[in-house]
Amino acid sequence: MSVGYDNLDINHNMVLDLPFFEGVGAITRDYSKNHYGFTLTGAPAWYTLPATGIGMLDFTAATPDFLEAAIADVPDMDFTNEDFSMAFWINPDTLVGGLELYCHGLDATDGYDIRCLANGSVVFSSNQGGAQQQVISAAATVIINTPQLIGISRSGVLLQILKNGRELAYVAQPDITDPLTSARKVLFGVYDDETTDPWSQYMGRQRAWLNRQLTAGEHARLFNSERHWYGV
Repeated sequence: MSVGYDNLDINHNMVLDLPFFEGVGAITRDYSKNHYGFTLTGAPAWYTLPATGIGMLDFTAATPDFLEAAIADVPDMDFTNEDFSMAFWINPDTLVGGLELYCHGLDATDGYDIRCLANGSVVFSSNQGGAQQQVISAAATVIINTPQLIGISRSGVLLQILKNGRELAYVAQPDITDPLTSARKVLFGVYDDETTDPWSQYMGRQRAWLNRQLTAGEHARLFNSERHWYGV
């Protein structure tokens, strides 16, 4: 049932929620009201946090492992001129070479993506045929072998990056132009070519909201209500 997603304030306008309840198989289901399905490619390992039973996926960069869905199957994820927000629990074991958190697009062509650089910065890229704007957080945002909640919120030209419910300092924070609509896949854990910047180790509870900019307070509410599940 999806009634709770309509009744709880934090879940209003949620269009994606991947809690990894299945624990087995090659398909995972979205538990927002859309009930989208994602395919596990490269066999990322189902992982359950020992203390709490919370589900995550364990990605192996050498494979690489990733989650994928055709945009036709997850149409609400083709964000363009709308406000939107996303949140991810992550715990990578390396940042060497950079890691792709989420991708629906191609650099300076269409769509948008979120990646971690080798120095620990988080980068959000918005792409439009020959142009790109990148919002880049300060170095050492992402810490290896540490559970952390990364979030983004977009309202108009403003794109914010948050960690554990707090907005970050930025290396660059240009105004964002609307991402150009993209027919490309939605991918968690790898870039559009399905080989570049593969994720390494844990990722879980990926969520997205359409026509909604989560405030810093709302990101903090997510973090504070869930941190005990992840041992933070």
